[in-house]
Amino acid sequence: MHPGGWVGDAKGLLENFAGMKGRRILVFSRDPGGTNAVLPLIEPLRLAGNEVVVYGKDAALSIYRRLNMDCADIRAALPLETEDETDKFVRELGPNLIVTGTSSEDFTERHLWKAAAKTGIASFAVLDQWTNYRLRLIAEGEDSKNGNVKKRALITPSFLFIMDDLAKEEMSAMGIDKERLVVTGQPFFDYIRSTGDKFTAREIAGLRRDLTAGRGGMVFVFASQPITNIHRQNGMADDHWGYTEKTVLKSLVTCLGRLVEDLEAKLTLVIRLHPKDEPDAYQDVLSTCSQSISVTFDRETDSTLLLKAADLVIGMFSMVLLEAAILETPFISVQIGLKKENPLILDRLGLTRSILTDGQLEKVLRAFLNGEKERGPNWPFKFGATERIVQYLETYR
Repeated sequence: MHPGGWVGDAKGLLENFAGMKGRRILVFSRDPGGTNAVLPLIEPLRLAGNEVVVYGKDAALSIYRRLNMDCADIRAALPLETEDETDKFVRELGPNLIVTGTSSEDFTERHLWKAAAKTGIASFAVLDQWTNYRLRLIAEGEDSKNGNVKKRALITPSFLFIMDDLAKEEMSAMGIDKERLVVTGQPFFDYIRSTGDKFTAREIAGLRRDLTAGRGGMVFVFASQPITNIHRQNGMADDHWGYTEKTVLKSLVTCLGRLVEDLEAKLTLVIRLHPKDEPDAYQDVLSTCSQSISVTFDRETDSTLLLKAADLVIGMFSMVLLEAAILETPFISVQIGLKKENPLILDRLGLTRSILTDGQLEKVLRAFLNGEKERGPNWPFKFGATERIVQYLETYR
């Protein structure tokens, strides 16, 4: 994330509205996706005259702090993480509104929504992806590990800010009132677009030089997702989708090893670790990786800069693939073994086709290493979500 990006964008938004004076707004997030979705809202809300109190947890804390965003660890206020404790926290803090991200295996957001309802204030959640809707809303309790996800009760905020009409259709099919589903777009998409041109050619070339240790050649980025861990914490099979992050990476490095030797290509593979990944998450998979591939790990580089420096981005259905699409960086979705509806929204809309077999993977990578690049899909989603959400909150009473 480019330093200062949020503040500069926030000032521009204020030309379109002014109001919302004197309210206290509690913002909370925990997962990286949810944090990226609510972050663009904080400075516009503050500059509009609100007192915005930001709390985070786990991966969110490092994201806020990397951007020098004033943020408190909610564990200090909620050491027991119970509903009663959360109710008391909300009463004592006294916010007029609560705005959160969403999480699949943590219940803090859901506790906050319930506390808001008990206190008589409105709560809002910003959805970041077209996957795991139900896991983000299921009730806490003994039933949370039984694997029968579809039968669990749902906990929802007063309103959900969602990406598009498809998300609205899918969420309303789960029984959520359409009046509570507000189509705004995704604020993080605004951020990616606004920062895409802020990095200079020198910065991009410098990063490529660092990643390749001066050897040159192509740079591929693998976008990790902690799929196995999320599924285990929700009582689901590791290979719920028909694959795991490790089976996909194994297929990828095996294929690349053959191709790099065959084509005598120079290649650096950057494993972009997810904030929830352990540092040695892929050591077992990479232990048999061909020595012809230079492998490096990254978690700290600004994601926009990394994607601008990449020749190809490879993932499953990570948000990183959508970031690549916005930045017009070539990308592929590899989901070898997929046995359910494709979770990648661009595939479901018919704009891309995920790679589902080892044969397809080799064909696509061989062509790419030979210099054959296909034009990416046209971006199908609306920008301007940040302004829409802030405007909605401004007029909400």
